[in-house]
Amino acid sequence: MQAGFVLPLYPLDGFVLLPTLEVEVTPVGAVALEVIRRASAHDDLLVASFYEDEAVHEVGVRAQVIPTEKGQGSVIFRALSRCRLRQLEAEDIPMVRAENFPDTPRPLQRQEPLRRLLLRRFSRLWCDADRELCHGMRTLSLETLTWRLTAQLQLEPSQQQGLLNLADPVARGQVLLLALRELERRQRFLRPYMWLRKGGQWN
Repeated sequence: MQAGFVLPLYPLDGFVLLPTLEVEVTPVGAVALEVIRRASAHDDLLVASFYEDEAVHEVGVRAQVIPTEKGQGSVIFRALSRCRLRQLEAEDIPMVRAENFPDTPRPLQRQEPLRRLLLRRFSRLWCDADRELCHGMRTLSLETLTWRLTAQLQLEPSQQQGLLNLADPVARGQVLLLALRELERRQRFLRPYMWLRKGGQWN
């Protein structure tokens, strides 16, 4: 008996959907609309995966399809959990067999110091502008925090996919820590020149 589950497959063009997050999608074309319709026969669930170089990535998310209040054909994809795509079951209207792909458990004593460090460095960069955002992150687990930071840092889709492929919250956190340090370095470099903006536009 084959393990896993079979759901409609929705290729994501130009962006990555990360676990615990939501994105508004407007299906375009008959195939995309049919995928959404078929999701309703599977408890409004589908598999969403980043489409790149004429193929979807092996690691995606199991997502819930939620109608939007404004209608007009758009829907919300709410990413419930990460999954690994195993086999294409149908091609005309894509159906895929996938399996859950959870994070590898890590001891709390390894997670907690990294979680606090990520929050501290993120707060230095963002909290002056958006204190409410930072306050809402303080109670998140390291796993969830890494997904929120990945989205907030606006990394390239290929970089986000690379983090999605990592089934280790500690490893993801360490990569994000490097990204935050680089942003801090750039901020320190630019700070002495910020007064130039007051005199007019940059050339």
